Amino acid sequence: MGLPERPRAVITGAGSGLGRALCLELGRRSGRMVVSDVNEAEARETVRRVGLTGGEAHAVACDVTKPEQVEALALEAERLLGGVDLVVNNAGVATGGEVGRLPLTEWKRVLDVNLWGVIHGCHGFVPLLRRQGGGHVLNIASAAGLMSAPYMGAYCASKAAVVALSETLLAEVQHLGIGVSVVCPMFFRTNIAGGPAPSDDAEAQQLHATAARLVNDARLGPEEIARACLEGVERDEFYIVPMASGRWLWRLKRLSPELFAQGSRLLTKFVRSRTRHARR
Repeated sequence: MGLPERPRAVITGAGSGLGRALCLELGRRSGRMVVSDVNEAEARETVRRVGLTGGEAHAVACDVTKPEQVEALALEAERLLGGVDLVVNNAGVATGGEVGRLPLTEWKRVLDVNLWGVIHGCHGFVPLLRRQGGGHVLNIASAAGLMSAPYMGAYCASKAAVVALSETLLAEVQHLGIGVSVVCPMFFRTNIAGGPAPSDDAEAQQLHATAARLVNDARLGPEEIARACLEGVERDEFYIVPMASGRWLWRLKRLSPELFAQGSRLLTKFVRSRTRHARR
């Protein structure tokens, strides 16, 4: 299916990181888009940068955890663009901590944004795509949705659910000419791990700091991931796994789930030892 010459797009969480990078990449393709973010000032900054690329963009504040705001976003996008070729459910947050110790408020925050935000995006925009008879949904998940890791229970659960939702959606709408892709990157440089630790517990704080270092020290940035996303959409790929390391680990899990589980247990021991060493 691919994208038309001047794609009309809606991107959530587009005030920074991957969302902003996707907007800029679409702008270089002369795209027209609605830039959505819970922080309107950051959305407007993305709009300004898109203008420098030659694209056309409109800022709309939207909290993806509020279904009425996402439905209003869909109506506004149809009014501004006359239709939508690409819906990107990108807004997301991260957290880290052990199951049973991570506060339930953190579980709710992560699931509200990462999962319910995507559910609201699909619920609000898929009817529009059905009426149009085409379009593409791009859901941003994570390699953590394919390969669960220790100390990331809430994040992994939310992203695994996004993968499952995307698989279901593809089966339901593919025959209508609607494409669906789910993106599962490994760590890349973004601000998703920014902000305070989810708990005052010293071990939780150390785990949070470790995750932030992994993100900040990653080889790839959001620009490379954005290009991989759009190239995958152009090829009508369902699973978009941009990093070779992620593809190999995913193959290992599918070929030998028990071996992968052993590796996860070893990783747990390694992280715990590093955390205890850092606290001394």
